[in-house]
Amino acid sequence: MSPVLGDLSCITVILLRGESRAGGHMAVMGEEQPEVWTAELQRSGRVLFPVRRRPVLIRSVLFGIVFGANLADSLIDDLNAGGARRVMTLLGLAVVLMIVGLCFWQVTTRRPILIVDREGIRLGRKRFMPWTDVGTIGIPTGPKFFMNVPVLPANVWAKELRLSQDNVKDIPAFAHWLEDVLKEQRRLTTPPGQQP
Repeated sequence: MSPVLGDLSCITVILLRGESRAGGHMAVMGEEQPEVWTAELQRSGRVLFPVRRRPVLIRSVLFGIVFGANLADSLIDDLNAGGARRVMTLLGLAVVLMIVGLCFWQVTTRRPILIVDREGIRLGRKRFMPWTDVGTIGIPTGPKFFMNVPVLPANVWAKELRLSQDNVKDIPAFAHWLEDVLKEQRRLTTPPGQQP
């Protein structure tokens, strides 16, 4: 085996296992228990939940099996047929490549990162809900492998923030922990003599 292929296989194993290049195991906060999250929030003022690699890989493999196999089966015939079939095949191929690229990007960069801090909840760079805007933490919904929890804003016209198992494995425990953090934030920001 060439040295380049050996390095690539080493990098692939490192990415899939979540290890650092030095051989140590990277901490995945989304795999931990609420007690660890609370300790990290008290210690550093924020908890980072990077994308967990396993759900992204499972989703990409399922997508590849369902759509990739169908597309590969008829790819040559459809490209040779011409007309609308060729256009639709090229469009389907472009969509599959974009989704595979997105999954690869998520696995390598571990983004979007979910951040819970003293200011609020942030998902990626653009989605942010300060604690003062949070109305309630919703009930976890969805099947076991695709469960998510909505963070509902106090303003009924504002957009909710949905947090998935891409970042946190135990969504019911995460929802309960978020409720506790929300209560604590309200207690800290409520003036003395008023009820939160």
